[in-house]
Amino acid sequence: MLNDYTQCLATGSGMWGLWDYESYKMIVDYDKWEPLFCEDEDIEKQIAQKAFVPVYTHEDGCRQFTVKIDGALSDREQKYVCAQSGKYLFYSNGRAVVSGIDNIAADVRKEEGIIFDLPKGFYVVSVFLIDWGEEPGAYLEDGSISPNAISDFVVILKSNAGLDKTYCRSIETFSGK
Repeated sequence: MLNDYTQCLATGSGMWGLWDYESYKMIVDYDKWEPLFCEDEDIEKQIAQKAFVPVYTHEDGCRQFTVKIDGALSDREQKYVCAQSGKYLFYSNGRAVVSGIDNIAADVRKEEGIIFDLPKGFYVVSVFLIDWGEEPGAYLEDGSISPNAISDFVVILKSNAGLDKTYCRSIETFSGK
C-alpha cells in the first residue's frame, strides 16, 4: 500500500479536512451537507464523532497537501514547520478523503480530494502547517513555485490509536485543544 499522497486541493470555505467517506456517502446535495458542516457547532459534532478532522485557515484558495500514513515529517518538512495541530482521533471505515470542506460528498472526484483506502480502525491525526516558501529554492528565477517545493500542509495518520487518551476536538486546527 502506498502510504504518501500529495495533491493541490481547493476550498471556497476557508477549511479543508480529513473525512471518513463511509460516514458521509449519503451527502448528495447541499441539503444533506448543510446540517453537518455549515455551522461551527455542527462541525464540532463531526469532530467529536471521529469522522472529520479540520484543517482550518480561514482563507480560501488552493494549497498543496501531503498525507502520510504511519509516516513522519521529512527533515525538510520538519525544518519549516510553523504550526502544528493538537492530536485528533479519527475512525476509518475503509476509505478516507482529504478535501475542501465544501467538497464533502458521495461524488467527490479525484481532482477535488486525495481519496485513499485506509484500513478500518482508529488513527491519531496531526496536521502540520509548513512555511515552504522559506526554503531556499522554493521559487524559480521567474518567481514561479518550484516543482520540488514542499507542501503547505502535511497530514500524518498513525494507526493503533489509544482510546484511553484525550484528543483535540477544536474546529481551530492550529490553536485549539
